[in-house]
Amino acid sequence: MSTILALANDVSYEAIFVEQLKNFFIFVFEEWDYNREKMKTILVTGASGFVGRAVCRKLSSNNRVIGFDKDRYPGVEGERMIFVSGSITDKNDVQAVFGRYTPDSVVHCAGIAHQKFNTNLSVDNYDQVNNVATKNIALAAIRVNPSVHFIFLSSICVYGEKHGETEIKENDGCWPTSQYAVSKLTAENNLVQLFDNCQINKLDILRLAPVYDISWSGNLEKRVCGPQNLVYLRFGSGDQKMSILARQNLVDFISHRIENNLMQRVCNYFNVTDKRPCSFNKIIKIFKTSEYRPDRRIITVSLSLVWIITRVAGLFIKGKGLLIYSFYDKLSKELVFDNTRMLETGFDPRYTLKSVFARHKIKTI
Repeated sequence: MSTILALANDVSYEAIFVEQLKNFFIFVFEEWDYNREKMKTILVTGASGFVGRAVCRKLSSNNRVIGFDKDRYPGVEGERMIFVSGSITDKNDVQAVFGRYTPDSVVHCAGIAHQKFNTNLSVDNYDQVNNVATKNIALAAIRVNPSVHFIFLSSICVYGEKHGETEIKENDGCWPTSQYAVSKLTAENNLVQLFDNCQINKLDILRLAPVYDISWSGNLEKRVCGPQNLVYLRFGSGDQKMSILARQNLVDFISHRIENNLMQRVCNYFNVTDKRPCSFNKIIKIFKTSEYRPDRRIITVSLSLVWIITRVAGLFIKGKGLLIYSFYDKLSKELVFDNTRMLETGFDPRYTLKSVFARHKIKTI
């Protein structure tokens, strides 16, 4: 009798164990299936660019990311990252990638960045890439998903340099002085028109301050460095301040906006900057004391001399006058942009120029 009871107990424990194991696997599968349903599909244009590849790396940790660009940058890959080769100016390429993946969010990073003085690009080049292609991408996105969250990376250059010494807000006037800035502003206006026509329902326009990282800081160097970075140039007192933006702060803010799960129709403009502006003197000091930038001598340059040079050059160089005159404004004025609206979303920029250039092992992505 005791033998029969022991066998019965063994069978009972085994059945309980099997049942518990079964329930465990059901729970794991349901949790995996739930997380898979929660995971968003995000399409990032310009995925191999300076900003785009950092965005892909950040977002792919919790989302399915489709990187779209003409060329693959080494390292732009991962378990949840799919790279698709194509051109933003080719409608067939654009429609194909959106038709295949139907993204929940689009982060539009691609475009012609900045305007170099010696560029041979025409007005039409800037317009086709930064404006027309942007509109076509937005139309392709809303065609497959009317509730898509569209994030457009614009620039503070759209404001121009004619504002006073007060912080520039998102609703202040725009007087762009370069072909690049004009194309960005035109793209913004076309996207807003799509929103006003109820074609796009969730729109974030990010006006970026000059972006920097330890691997590239050209936006700052051209304001404080001489030719070939052989010397540092202090224009005037060097106390004039400018808003700047760590690449990681930008990436974190984009992630913050996507995680917000916008439920209602909304069109937002954001000045995206580090928490506080930085003076030219501070930029020079941080560069000089960093192991990643040269320790060169500092030469002070009179702002009056800069004014004379830019005025004379603007008279003689055909078609570049407005752009050349803006160089003086960028070096002599405080260009600080109000980031209150960004901060009011609950986002707290963690990185500063000093923390980015602190001594640590360089990691380029």
